[in-house]
Amino acid sequence: MMRRLIEVELTIEGRATMPVMIGGIYRPHLCVEDGKYLGVSFVDGPQVHPGSIIHALAALMYEPGVDYSALVVGTHFEVFEGPVVVGSGRVLRGPFTA
Repeated sequence: MMRRLIEVELTIEGRATMPVMIGGIYRPHLCVEDGKYLGVSFVDGPQVHPGSIIHALAALMYEPGVDYSALVVGTHFEVFEGPVVVGSGRVLRGPFTA
């Protein structure tokens, strides 16, 4: 099954435990500047340490039903878990199909 992905650079800070960035286990929302919340599933990335900057791949979970066109190269976003901001980042590449 082909999925649409983005590559991001991000920092996670506002959590008691750090998320697992492989296998689609971590599924936060990315909030872009226009206030739109976009659900993603992280499928590949390194172990996360508080405050570290990492590169990771995230699948666009709800395509084609949700418009992810705001997630273009250079777009800045905040990482939300429910109503809580736990990190921030920017899009490095994508969306692309893998």
